[in-house]
Amino acid sequence: MSMLQPPSTFEFPFPPYDIQEAFMRNLFHTLQEKKLGIFESPTGTGKSLSLICGALTWLRDYNKFYKDELEKKIAEAEEATKADDGPDWFSAATKRQAIQVEFQKSKVEYQNLLKQEERIASLKTRRQAVKRATVKKVDDEFDQLFKDIQEVQQSVQRELQAVSGENDLTNDDYELLLEDYHSDDDDCWEKKNNEDEEQDCLKIYFCSRTHSQLSQFVREVQKTIFSEETRVVSLASRQNLCINEAVLRLNNSSMVNDRCLELQRGKQNTKSHMDGIVTKKKKTSSGCPFYKQSPLDTFTDQILLEVQDIEQLVTQGKKMKKCPYYGTRQAIKDAQLVVLPYNTLLHKGTREACGIKLKDNIVIVDEAHNLLETIANIHSVLLGHAQLAGAHAQLNHYMNRYGKKLTPSNLLYIKQIIFFISALIKVITSGGKEKKQPSCVMTVPKFLCNTYTDNLNFFKILQYIEKSKIALKLHGFSQKYEPSVQMPASETTKQQSKTSSFLAKMAQPKNSKVPEETPAPVSEKATDENEEYVSGSPLMQITEFMRALLGASVDGRVVIQVGSTPRKSTIKYLLLNPASHFHDIVHKARAVIVAGGTMQPMSEFREQLFITAGAPANRIHEFSCGHVVPGEQLMAITLSHGPTNTLLEFTYQKREDPRMLDELGRVLVNVCTAVPGGIVCFLPSYDYEDKVFTYFQKTGVIQRLSGKKKVFREPKKTNQLDAVLSDYAKTVRLCSTSNTGITGSLLLSVVGGKMSEGINFSDNLGRCVIMVGLPYPNTQSPELKEKMEYLNKNVKVGPDGRLPGQVFYENLCFKSVNQSIGRAIRHRNDYASILLLDQRYERPQSVKALPGWISKHINHCNKFGSAFALMRKFFAGKKSQL
Repeated sequence: MSMLQPPSTFEFPFPPYDIQEAFMRNLFHTLQEKKLGIFESPTGTGKSLSLICGALTWLRDYNKFYKDELEKKIAEAEEATKADDGPDWFSAATKRQAIQVEFQKSKVEYQNLLKQEERIASLKTRRQAVKRATVKKVDDEFDQLFKDIQEVQQSVQRELQAVSGENDLTNDDYELLLEDYHSDDDDCWEKKNNEDEEQDCLKIYFCSRTHSQLSQFVREVQKTIFSEETRVVSLASRQNLCINEAVLRLNNSSMVNDRCLELQRGKQNTKSHMDGIVTKKKKTSSGCPFYKQSPLDTFTDQILLEVQDIEQLVTQGKKMKKCPYYGTRQAIKDAQLVVLPYNTLLHKGTREACGIKLKDNIVIVDEAHNLLETIANIHSVLLGHAQLAGAHAQLNHYMNRYGKKLTPSNLLYIKQIIFFISALIKVITSGGKEKKQPSCVMTVPKFLCNTYTDNLNFFKILQYIEKSKIALKLHGFSQKYEPSVQMPASETTKQQSKTSSFLAKMAQPKNSKVPEETPAPVSEKATDENEEYVSGSPLMQITEFMRALLGASVDGRVVIQVGSTPRKSTIKYLLLNPASHFHDIVHKARAVIVAGGTMQPMSEFREQLFITAGAPANRIHEFSCGHVVPGEQLMAITLSHGPTNTLLEFTYQKREDPRMLDELGRVLVNVCTAVPGGIVCFLPSYDYEDKVFTYFQKTGVIQRLSGKKKVFREPKKTNQLDAVLSDYAKTVRLCSTSNTGITGSLLLSVVGGKMSEGINFSDNLGRCVIMVGLPYPNTQSPELKEKMEYLNKNVKVGPDGRLPGQVFYENLCFKSVNQSIGRAIRHRNDYASILLLDQRYERPQSVKALPGWISKHINHCNKFGSAFALMRKFFAGKKSQL
């Protein structure tokens, strides 16, 4: 087969920059050669458009090329069968047979292509008709019938039990009772339908970190010529796509999933009580009015005909009264570009449940700078004492109320779950056999042995939890009888706000008066987000912990943290080798691309992701491009000494020294004098930021800073983020035209916090980014120690001789630095300064760890005077160009 050649030009919506052209050509080559690509393109260089145009150009050209090649092979095979055998008839017959086999294979593939083309063509001919079609309202007779059946069943039960003198349950109690469970029963609904043997079309799976990033990517696709010729489907969770308000009110992803599946199944099977009363429940096709197969097909067709993001899909689903979640899943088969979140791709169970087929398809992972950590987090599970105690209390109260009504099988499994939870509570309150140790790490077999849970059949217990829907029953039970039984939110859901565009809008100058000068806003000392509570069933997270133990290998550890009080104790399943869950993607997909604005160090992705997953080194392709911003629009400075010539060394041991804090205050006051607009100063942790701010208040530095910049602080609580950013941006905008002496805002932020990733401080919002010290993680963390030890044992030493664990430790620090300093300079005409405060930034290995577009323009300053002069000259020059 001949080779597919890259086009002379790509279908870019405007003339591309040289680095964008190079990016697309390297991407085209990587996809064609079936390689594993690591692509780095700084934010602001049009990375998303380059990915879209490069990948979809290849897809379009390859599909045409593949069809032409099949036609050519079929024609050649037909000619070969007509050829004269000649004297060597045996060899000719053997050759003809081989040609015939290849001919039949090519013919089947070609016919499949034609069938799919015919289907899509028929969809397009109906496009206008579909758009004009009026959608009938869903008939609610089924729902009413379903309710009537339930009421009749419950009435019969009450009457029969009244006769036997056992009518002690309310109407709602019958909904909370568990049905009879037999572990050997076959649940036909759970069985996967036989997959259609017809081959799917070639697909590109594009995934990113958040739903908002995916929606932004789809909107970029809509701007290109490919929106008219590419079938695009956006996948999301039920919580994001469900339009059934009754289900969404559960406000918990696991609960929403269970309730959705329960509505699909309808009520079925035979329910037997201890007193011998048997009640049969009729099976129904679906309990959700938005899930009807025949009308859903129309919605699926509409999805394939028009590129829509998640919000547009929900709007369309509500308008047509069709389920967007199942409509998008049904559309996967005929889609060419499938847009999906990280978890859907990286979690094998979720991937298979959604029908994601990796074999010979393309996988593109955007925003992949933290991919290894993301995979580890997806497959790690954290449990707190409050969750365990809550689940234990709920199960005991449930048994006390309904014990006489439950079958022996149900009671057996519930008691096993309670036993397991009790063992976990005991181990995190006493340390188990590792007593008097604040923390310990152990392998899964050792943990099961120490907790005496190694005789439990976790597979059977998980099967029971899933099929009986006990977590959903407990949720309803807790809402009705135990509203006070709550669990801590394991992870506060981040608001999906359009902060970047909002900030850009706020930064635009307007003819408005500057508000009167007020003291710097001090956010109240936020409580730890882990102290926030949500109602629901804590059994969900415990189920995930069981699942992790069941699938554990030599790459998993259990970390027990025994706190000063039970409430502060935790237990965690920790995944040490993320590559083990990336193995299938690497080996099944035709090509894999991991891309990001900052992918340094690339060696980490090469060694710990691809090679550890079993990929050969010659299959890995690396590409890194510079920034579209010219070097003269960036002023990057490392500073080793402050204004009084004090050495700047913000190590953990020295950073709280009053002399160091005084010097930091002097640096900030001077920088605020020289830099217009907004300044973002990143500090290593929330705790250190609080200490710095308190010290600055005490010494009068805040008052001095407020004479030039209004001071803001990053909030700990997510729900306070937009308000702070709004005030920050508003002050920058208004001060640009004022004569009060205040020239903008100073935002004290935290590395790895809410401001360090995903928020763009473009133009006047971020004329300077200051990095205070190097944010190395805590070396005393048992998780970090275990990870470093694991890497030292399983990853080869690099060419520089450093141990893999030490390299990992350095990389954690500089990935956080690179993400933070990348918040400024977001487009070609932007400009900003970057100030790195610590003498350790002068080390060659530190400079090498920075993004190339920054490191090649770095200025090393041993004296503050020289750094200050460079900054004043830089901004004076920019002011003169306006």
